[in-house]
Amino acid sequence: MHVQRRLRRRPRSPAGCAADDAVRRTTTDGRALPPRVGSRRALLQAGAALGALAAAGALGACATAPDPTTAPDEASHPLLGLTDFDGRALATLPPLGAGRLVLVDFWASWCAPCRQGFRHLDQLYRTWLSRGLQMVAVSVDDDPTAARRFAAAARPRFPLAWDPDAAVRERFGVVNLPTTMLFDGDGSLIARHVGFDLGDHRALEEHVRRLLGS
Repeated sequence: MHVQRRLRRRPRSPAGCAADDAVRRTTTDGRALPPRVGSRRALLQAGAALGALAAAGALGACATAPDPTTAPDEASHPLLGLTDFDGRALATLPPLGAGRLVLVDFWASWCAPCRQGFRHLDQLYRTWLSRGLQMVAVSVDDDPTAARRFAAAARPRFPLAWDPDAAVRERFGVVNLPTTMLFDGDGSLIARHVGFDLGDHRALEEHVRRLLGS
């Protein structure tokens, strides 16, 4: 079951949104993270393809509905449009393609797999921040109050942002939650993880370790 297009309400009982149903999904085989994608445009095209698969029921995790009227663009800064939970524009955002490794995570307060993933993302951030890892976790909640409560309970150290009109989510072709993407210094997608699985988080850390050094 999908929620409304702009997440105006929580789904009643979407597959993959209970902790017991938090099954990892990838676009390749049963374990591997997706291979490197050569350009940001390729990322967005891949995201659109993932959205189509999810709409057909091929992917699990917490489902959101894609916006078929939104054509992916190649904006110079695809994270523009994010705000804090009070709706204020963020002073700084991790730029893609500026020579830094950037991890972007999309989540929601009602998504049980997102809660599981936050703990591991926070550990990853604390371990690799001093080596150059940048991160932003983007809430797609319609209600920022719920996102605040989630953040207060989780207490992550990495920066949090809000996508109030779903523009950034749609730009990246995000359909299921959590969706975690890792970009190299050129702004190319090197890993895309949908759903939560401890093995995939370990694989994600291996990507970071390889790029930033042991």
